[in-house]
Amino acid sequence: MSELPDGQPVSDLSDPRAFLPEPPYRLWAEQRRAGRLPRQERAGAPAFHSVTRYRDIDAVLRDSAGYSSEWGMTLDTSLGEPDPAAGRMIELTDPPRHQRLRRLVSSGLTRSATRTMDGLLRDRVEHWVERAVRDGETDFVGAVAARVPSAGAGLLLGLPEREWAVLADRASRAVCGSLGGHDPGVGDLTVRRRSTATANGQLLVHLAGLLDHAELAEDGLIRRLLDAELDGDRLTREEVLLNCLNLAIGGNETTKNATAAGLAAFAAHPEQWQWLRRHPEHVDRAIEEVLRWTTPPLHLTRTVLRPTRLGGTSLEPGELVCLWLPSANRDQEVFPDPDEFRVDRAVNPHLSFTSGRHFCLGAALARSQLRLVLEALLARVDTITLLGEPARRASNFVAAYDTLPVALVAAA
Repeated sequence: MSELPDGQPVSDLSDPRAFLPEPPYRLWAEQRRAGRLPRQERAGAPAFHSVTRYRDIDAVLRDSAGYSSEWGMTLDTSLGEPDPAAGRMIELTDPPRHQRLRRLVSSGLTRSATRTMDGLLRDRVEHWVERAVRDGETDFVGAVAARVPSAGAGLLLGLPEREWAVLADRASRAVCGSLGGHDPGVGDLTVRRRSTATANGQLLVHLAGLLDHAELAEDGLIRRLLDAELDGDRLTREEVLLNCLNLAIGGNETTKNATAAGLAAFAAHPEQWQWLRRHPEHVDRAIEEVLRWTTPPLHLTRTVLRPTRLGGTSLEPGELVCLWLPSANRDQEVFPDPDEFRVDRAVNPHLSFTSGRHFCLGAALARSQLRLVLEALLARVDTITLLGEPARRASNFVAAYDTLPVALVAAA
């Protein structure tokens, strides 16, 4: 259980302070053992049922007919009415409209695009890692972890380089807001919504101004989506804007925080780093374990569409369920020794990219970027040491890192 600055426990899982200094893994473990889904009331917002078991979360994610994402996909946006972007943004659209959007947007995210991204990023990543190792002591978030997805999203969208950092900063604020863990307003839903709404508006306006940018790359995703046509169907400009915004936010936050938290995990488990250095051919296993262990997205919400029973609980249409993804990724029914960080796991069906129809479109790109960072580190770093506590952002949606002070000792 997390605590407030005055030492009082935080039992409200919609309160971002409940996720500092780390997510409430012990509470989720207790909830997984319960015979029913815990229900939590909220002031000024619908109550929600916490879903913590892997099998239940996977079932909800795969049942688009029984659970809707169009009424909001986060606790702070699920307020008992359809989301304004429903039907136009993939993550906030149910079938059958979801298939149309996914087909058109995924036409721009081909395997060749992933390979091209790998080639464009590799030299940059190696340069950033090499400089961090040369410096010895560094903030790994600023030096490497934030730079990689910022460049990746910029290159993917086809933006000029001077726009990359601006877009990444606004994307981070849009998903996490700008309130610190000790800000008295962080526990107030209205204050949080105002903060993130301001950041979302700034990001949307900024991205809208880039749709007709003269310097957009012809092979960038923005241009490809504006021109994409399948069977005579095209995306509207608003659909292009909203889905590029979604990719910019997801791409920046998932990779940045998985990279930072992964390095922190290797620092805390040096034997795992040394094992991987001896077995670099298993870097893909390590990537999946980093994704499972860190689980950057903390939750997703769904609204019940028809009477059903889940996790021993009867649910009625209109009720809200909150899927705690880190809990699923530490479910002992699926993962042996779930609370151990083991990069040699051969079977790792984590839900960090979710499952079903809404499986993350950018999963291949995120894995590619994590691989580039790990390979660059493995070639250059002998030991990783934390120099202080990482600075985590107060968020109930993303396990976000602001700073990660480390010492990187070069390999002989």
